[in-house]
Amino acid sequence: MDKELLRDGLLFINEDNPGESVIVNFYTFVCLIKGIIIAYGKISEAEAKSIINSTPMLTAPPKNYLAACLLGHEEEYYWAMITAHGERYFEKGFSYAVPDGYDEWESKYIKDHNLKTHSLVYKDPE
Repeated sequence: MDKELLRDGLLFINEDNPGESVIVNFYTFVCLIKGIIIAYGKISEAEAKSIINSTPMLTAPPKNYLAACLLGHEEEYYWAMITAHGERYFEKGFSYAVPDGYDEWESKYIKDHNLKTHSLVYKDPE
């Protein structure tokens, strides 16, 4: 995980509608994915880092507004599980949906690792 590329506060503006923007907290996003892979994907920290380092969407930040918004198309849990176990991870004994207690786990993980509260923050035109 290249800390130089993993930064929070990346601003992307919709060129078609400059009143719309999204802030991507990319460091937070990737750290949360790693935590989910370890906690819910039952994978070691070393293997989780290896998986992340070989996944292009987790090694380089989005390059434009659309790519940034696509990160928010699914929950972090989904991205973590398909990254670690593939598209049909739920057939391997893992919960398809966010498991019970996940929200509490996520809040604690964010606090314990000093991460931003949200991976993506959208601003719509007023």
